[in-house]
Order: sequence, then structure tokens, then C-alpha cells
Amino acid sequence: MVDERLPTAGRLHLIEHLALHGRESIRTPVNGQVSLLHTAFAVAGEPDEVTRSLADVCTWLTDPDWGAIDHERRVLQAESARRSAGPTESQLFWRYGAQGPGLVGYEQFGLGQAGPESLAEWLRTMFVRGNAGLALTGPPPAGLRLLLPDGPRVAVPAAVPCEQHTPAAFPDRLDGVALSGVVRRSTEATVLAGALQRELHAHFRTGSGVGYSAWQGYEPVDAAQAVLLAGIDLLPEAVPTATDEAVRVLRRLMTDGVAEADLRDQIAQQIAELQDDPAGRWQPAGAIRELLAGRPVTDRDQMIEELRRVTPAGVRDVAKDVFASLLISADPAIELEAPLSWLRMPTVWEPAGGDRFRSVRRTKQQLRVTGHGVYRGGEAIGVEARFDDLAAMVVYPDGGRALVRRDGYQLVVEPEFWRRGRKAIELIDAAAPDAVRVAVPARDEAGIPRPGAGRRRRAWHWSTRRTLFLLPVLAAASFAGGIAAGADSAFFPLVQLGTVLSVAWLYLYRFR
Repeated sequence: MVDERLPTAGRLHLIEHLALHGRESIRTPVNGQVSLLHTAFAVAGEPDEVTRSLADVCTWLTDPDWGAIDHERRVLQAESARRSAGPTESQLFWRYGAQGPGLVGYEQFGLGQAGPESLAEWLRTMFVRGNAGLALTGPPPAGLRLLLPDGPRVAVPAAVPCEQHTPAAFPDRLDGVALSGVVRRSTEATVLAGALQRELHAHFRTGSGVGYSAWQGYEPVDAAQAVLLAGIDLLPEAVPTATDEAVRVLRRLMTDGVAEADLRDQIAQQIAELQDDPAGRWQPAGAIRELLAGRPVTDRDQMIEELRRVTPAGVRDVAKDVFASLLISADPAIELEAPLSWLRMPTVWEPAGGDRFRSVRRTKQQLRVTGHGVYRGGEAIGVEARFDDLAAMVVYPDGGRALVRRDGYQLVVEPEFWRRGRKAIELIDAAAPDAVRVAVPARDEAGIPRPGAGRRRRAWHWSTRRTLFLLPVLAAASFAGGIAAGADSAFFPLVQLGTVLSVAWLYLYRFR
């Protein structure tokens, strides 16, 4: 998945579905998976059945039949419609934005635009001999031949976090708390993940009685780094203070480390799990993943020896790395304790030049479209999406545009919110690169943002503009006529009428 871009996200998933289309069998179960770093096809059954199924998959990858593309596209769109982002997806999105590992937090935009030609390009570059591996839980069956085209291995791209301060918090997870940090891929990191889960359980469930299920994760994001995650589900009343309490739990692990007895027990448990689970079931797949990432392959005995060498100091060092790169979910209504601060979209000074568009709500907000990007804000400071920094531009048929920056922040432009808004959209469309455009289906009418009161004010403004210019003229004429006739004249009420008209004009022009 990390090889994709936001406009093409989902194409690997579509290829995986197409390669397995029609191959379901009770006798020979098949399954596919697209993870951050790998696309995998799994088959279980008798040796001859496994041989035949794997050969069929490789044949499709070499000479694909696109007849089921619309069918599988709809299947994946139905799957996406019912899937919501969990804490792992949120953590990766806030850390990596709209690229690399952060793509797991986005809609699969590539599904709607993927065709045979674009998918075939992925097959030619990714599904080749040098970039593939085979893991078997038994000896190779007789006659096994997997025909894939020749091609080199594709290096795993480095996972580059967004440029943002850490430790930091982002608004999310109102039913619990979740945290993450970037670590070097190591045995010590897996031990810390277990220790952090245990400490969160002890603090929130055993201690306070406000939590239920603590969890932990260890997600490799490239050949050298992984994201360590942990969290716990909480009662609503515990959420406002959970962020600061979870940070204190991590601080204790960073300063005091894991107790010797706890560390000894946890390492013994992890060793027992390695010894109890038949290595033939999991080690081949793990070895292939390490090999494709360019990492050394270790067997079970080596893994056990690495666990035995883990020390409290080593685990404490990993905890320091987690804290230095910490991202944690938080209730957006709370005030954070130092050193935490909120992640926010960076602000910029208003750029010079370009075309300026005023808000229909007659506020000081403005939209400015230049040759470099789009700015929205006040007359001094606001936010900006540069055209050379776009991960995608979502194009809605009704005219709306969502400019998604590489760091994941969006600048949404709805033409109805701006005077001459359609002209602004024309300028944006002319300047944005074609490679980032994502055309999506029409939005539901009720889901299209509307200016509301601002829209009515704009209509009011145009329908009464002539009246606004007429009022001061009538006021001046009334004053002049009334004063010329004298205070005792029957025309003096014209002075009073002029006064009323003047006040009305000031109110309507200045305050409305």
C-alpha cells in the first residue's frame, strides 16, 4: 500500500480481488490481503491443490482477464462503505498524512478510476519474480511452477512523518485513548508494546475501574522503522483526563523502566508462545516478508535468543523514542498539559498577487487563488494549499473542490460561499496538476455545504443595491427642500424624513 498515491489508492486491493475472483472453494480455501508493505495470496489444501491454485493466481497476474473488474470494484466499494477507521488508521493518518502509511486512513479513490491499462502497469512493475516470494508450510510439491514475468525487486520506500512537533495530541477516540510512537524495528520494541498494554490495563481497569480492554500493536512501516501503538477503551466520564494519565504511564516506563520481575515474566511468556506455536505455520511467511524488505531472516531459535538478551535499559530506551515522537488521541474540549500541544493546520501570511474572492457572508474572510496555490483566511494570516504540495484534489460534480495536502490537511473550496466562486474554481482547475485530480460521484443534495444566512444576505445585497444608492439621494433632496422652505413651512417635515433616511442608509450599508 505504501507504494500507492492517494489518487491511485485501492488499485492493489482491486488487483488482489481480481486475481482471486472465482477461486473460492470449501476444499481449498484461498484468501488475499493488502497490508502496508505486502500483497499476499494464501492457499490451504492438499499439495496438488495448492500447486494448482497458486499456478492459477500467477497465470492471472501474468495474463490478466479483466472481465470481472466492474464486479470486484463494486464489491470493494461496498466494503469501503461499511468500514470505519480504527485507532491504528487514525494514528498512521495523523503521523504520515496523505502518503505512505497514512493512506490507510483514506477512502480508496483509485477504485473509481482504475482501468485495465493502469492496473496492467502495476502488474508489470510489482508482480514480478524479483519482487515476489513463496512461503510453504511443507516441502515443495512435485511439479510446482509459478510463472511470473522477470523483473527487479522494488525497494520499500522510507516512511517519512509529516513535519510537525511532537509529543502532540489530535482530536479523536472519544470512547477511549490511543497513543503511538516511531521506533526502530527491534525485539525490545515488541517487549515495550506488551509492557505498555499491561500498564494501561493496570492503571485504568485494575486501578481506576474506568477501562475495559487494553490493546497494543506493532506496525512495520518500512525496512527500518515501526510504529508502536497502545490504547484502552474507557467510560465516557474518564475520557477528559485519560490523555494526561496515559502520558504519565508512558513517562513512568521511560524513567523507571519495566520492573525486573515483570520483564522476566513477559519475556518468558513470549518465548513460550514461540515454542508452543508450530514454527512451520508462521515462520515461512515471516521470513519472506523480512527478505522482501531487505532485512536479515531469523529463525525461531534466534528470536528466542534475542528475547533473552532484552534488558530493562533497552526497553527504557525504546520508551524514550516513543515519547519523543508521541502522538496521542484526546478529547478536543480539554486543555493539554505540557509538553503536549495540539496538532493544527499550519498558518501562513497572506500571499501577494493572484485573484481575490470575498465571502458571501460579508465577513473579512477571503479566498485568494495565485499561480502557486489557494489561500483562505483573513487579510493577514490564514491557511494555504500549494499546487506543488497536493496529494490529491477531490473534484465534486457540483463544483466543490477539496485540496488535500501531503500532510493530510485539507482546504475545501465551495463556490457558493464566495462571490464569483465559479471563477475561483475555474482558476483552481486550470492550475492544479492533472495527476492529483480525483473525480468522485455526485454528493447527496443534503450533504452539499450551503452558505445558509450568508446566501440570503447575498440575495438581499443584490436585490436592494439600487435602494442603497437611492436612499442618500432622497435624504439630500429632503434636507435641501425642507431647509429652503423654512422651519415654519409645511415642507419642514422633509428635514425629518431626510434624517430618517440617512440613519436607515447608515444602518443598511455599514452594519448589514
